[in-house]
Amino acid sequence: MEQDFPQSPLGVYFHIPFCLSKCHYCSFYSVPFTQEKLKLYLELLTGEIDNYLEAYPWLKDADTLYFGGGTPSLLKGGQLKSLIERFSHAPEAEISLEVNPLQITGSFMSDLKDTGVNRLSLGLQSLNDAELIWLERRHKASQIPDKIRLLRDHGFENFSLDLIYGLPNATLQGLDDNLSRYIELKPKHISTYLLTLDDQEMIGDDERDELHARMYELIRDRLCSAGYGQYEISNFALPGYESRHNLHYWRSDDYLGLGASASGFIRGQRYQNPADMEGYESQVRGKTLIPDPEPETRLPDDFLMMGLRLLRGVSLAEYRARFGKDLIREKSREINKLTDMGLVQVDNEYISLSRKALFISNAVIGELIS
Repeated sequence: MEQDFPQSPLGVYFHIPFCLSKCHYCSFYSVPFTQEKLKLYLELLTGEIDNYLEAYPWLKDADTLYFGGGTPSLLKGGQLKSLIERFSHAPEAEISLEVNPLQITGSFMSDLKDTGVNRLSLGLQSLNDAELIWLERRHKASQIPDKIRLLRDHGFENFSLDLIYGLPNATLQGLDDNLSRYIELKPKHISTYLLTLDDQEMIGDDERDELHARMYELIRDRLCSAGYGQYEISNFALPGYESRHNLHYWRSDDYLGLGASASGFIRGQRYQNPADMEGYESQVRGKTLIPDPEPETRLPDDFLMMGLRLLRGVSLAEYRARFGKDLIREKSREINKLTDMGLVQVDNEYISLSRKALFISNAVIGELIS
């Protein structure tokens, strides 16, 4: 397979796995927070950065940086700044930090001011107190307007709010009320997630599936009517405020994943770091880079799977440039079937999911890449 992976704008992801408590619905790798563990982890993270920059100096030039977790807002401003300054970036680079709403205080915002962080992603999840209790979130809906005011008072206009829907006993009216409260806060970006649990206790019956589909359509209608553009299956933004970092993932650009459990994609090599502290420490101490990359035979399907999450879809010309193949010809049987079902649409430049395919995107994409 002949592949061309031109150097693309680089995203850098830092996984900070520490949490004060574990949310039962969260599947991301996390560990209990202590200052001692954090000190060791930052040492390892710095070592991993040095290992990569020594081998691949071009990775120093970053277009976006993103701190996720876990609860990366547990880091002090100086710790964040030290990691950010390991990379070169233009003044307009997007530097994002996930934040627990309860941590938004005057002192926290002052500490954040000179770090370089210019975009915040708030783990809000809901503005319904009963849902927040079920989700084991410690903030209350009534606290959030003041928290948002504090962000703006400190110059942070660019922030995103998370919304989880499909909780037990949820209704369309309840979701509609929740959306109204979100819209009133006027965030630049909103990310929405259907609740999923590892034990699948919430999944299974047709009635619930139909409700979830109607909830998804309600979210699309309400947010788009309020001026938010849907640019990805689960993400909505005011014009110009799409998550540039996440776009790196969906466009299969280069991105460097740093930290325990972090994933990366460097010049056609997709990898994931060990999801445990011992394995991660061993990797860093041994100067192992790009551990266990996926077979390159998976790259075309990965490219499709990620790109079809975007509403614009996958560029046929870019697919041809990367993999030396005509996608429409290569997948003609699958594409024709899905087109006849009204689930996929094709023009001269892109292949994309239809509106009715968005909620069932995993199944549709699975048909295309199987």
